[in-house]
Amino acid sequence: MTKSIAIIGCGYVGGDAATALRYSGYRVTGTSRSTQGLIGIRDIVDEAFLLDISDEYFPSSFLEHQDALLVSAAPTRNGEGYESLFGKGISNLANALRNRRSSTPLQLIYISSAGIYGDCGGEMVDESTEVDCSHQVNKLLVDSEKMLLNLGRQDVISCILRLGGIYGPGRDMVSLIKQAAGSQIHKNGDDMQSWTSIVDITRAIKFALENKLRGIYNIVDDARLTRRQLSNKVCEAEGLPPVLWANTNLPGMRVSNALVSNQKIKDAGFEFSSPKMFVEVAATHF
Repeated sequence: MTKSIAIIGCGYVGGDAATALRYSGYRVTGTSRSTQGLIGIRDIVDEAFLLDISDEYFPSSFLEHQDALLVSAAPTRNGEGYESLFGKGISNLANALRNRRSSTPLQLIYISSAGIYGDCGGEMVDESTEVDCSHQVNKLLVDSEKMLLNLGRQDVISCILRLGGIYGPGRDMVSLIKQAAGSQIHKNGDDMQSWTSIVDITRAIKFALENKLRGIYNIVDDARLTRRQLSNKVCEAEGLPPVLWANTNLPGMRVSNALVSNQKIKDAGFEFSSPKMFVEVAATHF
């Protein structure tokens, strides 16, 4: 019997997952908040329609007969819409799921961010580490996770995947670093960053579906590099001047500085195909 999945937000992550899941035999329903976005996803899903979960009265009947739901919605590139999407939208979605009339089991996968660990001084963190709510964006993301993990319905299996900085086709980190060579960047170069390949994001989504994962999992690769270390490797290999990072962060900046463990998802049986961002991306270009 063909399984069905709805994907709220078919952007970079959701779109890649839609393509892979459809190829794997899923019937995929995709949504977009804009007409332009809707046109862009029609070729990669079986059914597409406009949906804005920030609308309190958004149509939720499509949730009744799904086997799975992937929530991969994101604000605009310049950061607009966090309050609308995560403050209102996820709350509206959680209410719709609580009031879902069907008792057919639903696997819910929510794409979140490892950035919510905040500034941990570069120390190791895992899924049990207390997250940072001092920055408003982090608080919104944490509240969203809590709402979807605590729906109060046994027929909804909620799984949170926390991602690092995403790289892959169209998000070539090596090229971006090369473009920044010799330039001053107003971010702390000594902050420890986490990274995730789009390939492993989609593979982790499929893994979570197949294994009915419940709870929180970090999906980050094995890179153990600060911004400065990563950019120095790239620039040295290309014979370029280094990126000139700051030694501190600007006041009020959302800071991510933690060594994020991926051991929990590995213990569940997942194997990363892209163990280190630098190795995979750099090998393509050098």
